[in-house]
Amino acid sequence: MINTIAQASAFIVLLAGSIAFGLLGKPTEMGLCILAAAIALAFSNIEKIKRFKGAGFEAEMLEKQVEAMIAKEAEPETKDESSLITGKAYSLDDTTRGVLNALGNSKYTWRTVSGIAQERGLSAVSVKKAIKWLTMNDLVVQAGTAKSANWGLSEEGRKLYNSIKASDGVV
Repeated sequence: MINTIAQASAFIVLLAGSIAFGLLGKPTEMGLCILAAAIALAFSNIEKIKRFKGAGFEAEMLEKQVEAMIAKEAEPETKDESSLITGKAYSLDDTTRGVLNALGNSKYTWRTVSGIAQERGLSAVSVKKAIKWLTMNDLVVQAGTAKSANWGLSEEGRKLYNSIKASDGVV
């Protein structure tokens, strides 16, 4: 109901405001009115929009980042021990396994390369190499830009972490 009112108000401002400022001969104000109303309409429909870009403004819903946060906060699925084991198999070296554990066994959903390196006593280069392998296998997702990247486990990565944790007997 409130969303419908907001959409109607933004649409009225879009039409009436642009017409009024156009008739008054104020093109700058008319453009700002159109921009403000368009942004309001975009935000009122944000759940339907994956990406919006215009006039120096950009918004994007990052599904993988949301999935990573949900996977961390969700209770892992318990498996029936009598069922056959199915799924992907990964061969992790010690560094990659350490990075996976640092990403999974942390109070933070998103980790930096330097934070992981410091926690695990690894070089930043080896952490980046492990993250590259984990990314290629869709086990981690990136949040942020390349310069200030944060990393978190994807849903598949969280499943792998939980299965490793369960097989190690750590509960």
